Amino acid sequence: MSNSSYDCAAKKYTPTRTRVLFIAEAPPLSLDRYFYFERVERGDWLWIALMKALYESAWKVTREERKRKPDWLRRFQNDHCLLIDAVKEPIFGTQKQRITQISRTAGDLLEEVNRIRPERIVLIKTTVHRALCQKFRDNGLNVINNNPLPFPARHARKFADEFRKLMPELKAVLAQDGNLDPHFHPVGIGGEPLSVTILRERR
Repeated sequence: MSNSSYDCAAKKYTPTRTRVLFIAEAPPLSLDRYFYFERVERGDWLWIALMKALYESAWKVTREERKRKPDWLRRFQNDHCLLIDAVKEPIFGTQKQRITQISRTAGDLLEEVNRIRPERIVLIKTTVHRALCQKFRDNGLNVINNNPLPFPARHARKFADEFRKLMPELKAVLAQDGNLDPHFHPVGIGGEPLSVTILRERR
């Protein structure tokens, strides 16, 4: 998968102004999955977890919400949120090796983030937080999570718990434009925990 495929998918849902920038590690190894790809039938854990965390009361059954992924991405965009990857290609190796790879690209990433000019930054995954948090703060960027957000594929509950701690500040920022509308309900059917979805799809 070329960078242009990722860029094209993300560009469609890039807000004109970014209030909250989420930074993940890298695109997934599976070429049919990416946060901004509209049709993903399995996996897609980061997108699912982030939508559920931001719009907890509106999210219902995951297999149904997948069909409405463009609607959710548009909502994410309208709320002035954006997600980018620290490294633009899939990466491999141990945690230490991944941190090294992310650190090597930190200069280019810092330039990209300065062009985006977000008001708040959330770093997703331990490797990203360890490689970038202090460097970003030293450069005047407002990283709001003091603790790493674990990747939700293996740590769905902990991701949700840690993200919930950030919600008061995120709501305060996004509410400036009347965003995070509590009455946004694209569907009205019962839901399931992300951990249940992950287990079901891995069978």
